[in-house]
Amino acid sequence: MATSGLLKPDAGPTRRQAEVHPATAPEADAELVLALKQGEAGAAGRLYDRHSAGVHGLVYRLLGREAELDDIVQEVFIYALYSIDKLREPAALKSWLLGIAVGKVRSHLRWRFRRRWLSFLPHDELPEPAAPPSNPLDDLVGQVRGILDDLPAQERIALVVHRIEGLSLHDAAVASGMSLSTFKRRLAKGEARFMARAKQHPALTDVLKGSPS
Repeated sequence: MATSGLLKPDAGPTRRQAEVHPATAPEADAELVLALKQGEAGAAGRLYDRHSAGVHGLVYRLLGREAELDDIVQEVFIYALYSIDKLREPAALKSWLLGIAVGKVRSHLRWRFRRRWLSFLPHDELPEPAAPPSNPLDDLVGQVRGILDDLPAQERIALVVHRIEGLSLHDAAVASGMSLSTFKRRLAKGEARFMARAKQHPALTDVLKGSPS
């Protein structure tokens, strides 16, 4: 009985094997910098996708919930894209971006300081909005935020970049635009001020005592 050509079995005994593709290694920062310098399509998007969360987190920790926070983050990446050729160590892309963010924050703090001094409008005409019910974690975060806000700007920057962002002393000093010795002095002063003020908040003091030094 004739069989349809559509149903012919495989002619040879060999079996088809599934093709195995090796896993693609993640793109290193140095490779991303090279792609940016060469104007590769999509490189700017990959830069933002990879590092926007880190930059946003740093700016937030330094400024709090500022209305201009997202604008400052955008300014960081705009500056980085236009200045990528100035980056001499491509592998240091992250600390370079955080350094740009620190510079933008400094400019914003200077502007905010001038704005406060130039404003003569009363600030107590509007009633304070009712505070929503808080939980202990929110209270602790608010206490840390309040202490950081009261620190001198340079000491706050040193604390956040090293202790919170986790950069090494050398990289944190570079990102902050300070010499290593100056950075260490401001970090030590910032830590001393922070701990002294934290003692006014018993719950925060208990948490800090329980954390490793």
